[in-house]
Amino acid sequence: MAISIGERPARLAAILFIGALLYLAFLGRHLDLSIALNFPDRMKATIEQMTGASKANSSSITTQSGLAKDAHKFPTADLFLPHFAAVTQLQGMTMMKAKSGCSWPAMNEVNFQYSKETEWALKDRNDTELAFRRDEWHDYINHQLLPYAQYQDRFQGRGIVICAGNQKSLTRVRVILRALKKLGSQMAIELHYWGDEMSKESQDEISSLWPKMFFNDLSASTNILQSSHDNFFHINYQLKTAAVINSRFAEPLLLDSDNIPVVDPESLYETAVYKEYGTLFWPDIARTRPNNPMWAITNTECRMDEYEQESGQLLVDKRRFFYHLQLAAWFNNNHGDYYNDFLLGDKDMFRFAWHALKTKYGFPAKWLTSVGTLSNGFYCGHTFAQHHPDGNVAFLHGGLVKTLSKEVITWQRESHGGIFQVYKRSESDEQPLVNVNVTIVWDPASYMPNRPDNIAVALCTEFSEVVPRPLDELVPGFQKTFEDLGGYWMIES
Repeated sequence: MAISIGERPARLAAILFIGALLYLAFLGRHLDLSIALNFPDRMKATIEQMTGASKANSSSITTQSGLAKDAHKFPTADLFLPHFAAVTQLQGMTMMKAKSGCSWPAMNEVNFQYSKETEWALKDRNDTELAFRRDEWHDYINHQLLPYAQYQDRFQGRGIVICAGNQKSLTRVRVILRALKKLGSQMAIELHYWGDEMSKESQDEISSLWPKMFFNDLSASTNILQSSHDNFFHINYQLKTAAVINSRFAEPLLLDSDNIPVVDPESLYETAVYKEYGTLFWPDIARTRPNNPMWAITNTECRMDEYEQESGQLLVDKRRFFYHLQLAAWFNNNHGDYYNDFLLGDKDMFRFAWHALKTKYGFPAKWLTSVGTLSNGFYCGHTFAQHHPDGNVAFLHGGLVKTLSKEVITWQRESHGGIFQVYKRSESDEQPLVNVNVTIVWDPASYMPNRPDNIAVALCTEFSEVVPRPLDELVPGFQKTFEDLGGYWMIES
């Protein structure tokens, strides 16, 4: 029968815990002895915390493989270290095994983010390559992690983290500030930028708009984790993983600059989901293909019960997941040229870091809802309504609003009352195993009278089997709110 350390006196718990470490270190041929022997020194300061965790720390019960049964319940980062040792000793997964977890009937309706003609979608990556990549991140976990104890005093409290430095992103931040003020939020905010893209004058101006405003230059050598920057060839998604780990906050809420809160974000911290898992990850619209190399690289069978991750908002407790965040940043910064071929930047780097380290993450029960316009029968979903764990809408993330032309936005505003008109919500939004026919379509704006010949073609999400309904049913009065917040800055400036 398994013994829960939290049910025994502290001394016995410490003895059993140290014994377990020695058992892992000397059990046999599969463990790296030098790594295992380093664990006690790194964990002396946390044994007392573990012994005091009582029933809440039932994750100390391990499986036959040495993995913690519920690793997500560990209260501090260093308690994961024996679990990580077991993770890196798991037998490597083949592509065939990884693919076996999913049997979607129509793969191209499930994952459209990559063409079916994409190289890796057409031909499976070989197991030798997958094993090599798996060994790379194993080596990183075993030998290169920055120790939590050395950096834990550099972050504390809760706050919103936004990557914003250029004038467009700072204008969007001002919209967020007005939204937060309207909601009565008093959360601290930290803006992350690169080098000289944000002037001292800009910092002073935006600081005057919010009582608790901080800034961090991600190019500075004082950061915990260094990042890269390539603004010419790529969108700098790697800065988002870097911003989370380098933030001054112990519990950062990552927020895109085009994401408008609909409720006070601080309420997320008090939800049962966040309190248990220490994370809230929100879903994207597509699934991850069964033969995506990341499944096998992270020793994870393809999962039919989850969507890809959408990182327009993300909440995490760094005191618990300091090492997980390092792995996500490593995927994104150190080997981004490889992993970005099949993970679309930062967003799924978080999810697969948790998969790699065999740790459950928290998420809202409801899948996203599409929000947009309806013009002469043509629906254009340009925004994701992401849900609070209580079921209500928490954020309106306008990821595709930036693809709408000024002409279309102006016409919608003047002729249809604005760009937030209708929504599409699947009846199966709480049934993750059910597929919804969703895709991205082009909007040529053919519904516009006197349409300019050179008008930009926008991108829209489409839930073809769902009937659009008035947005006021879902978020009453948001169109007027958007006006009041100055949301139409892109056509007024």
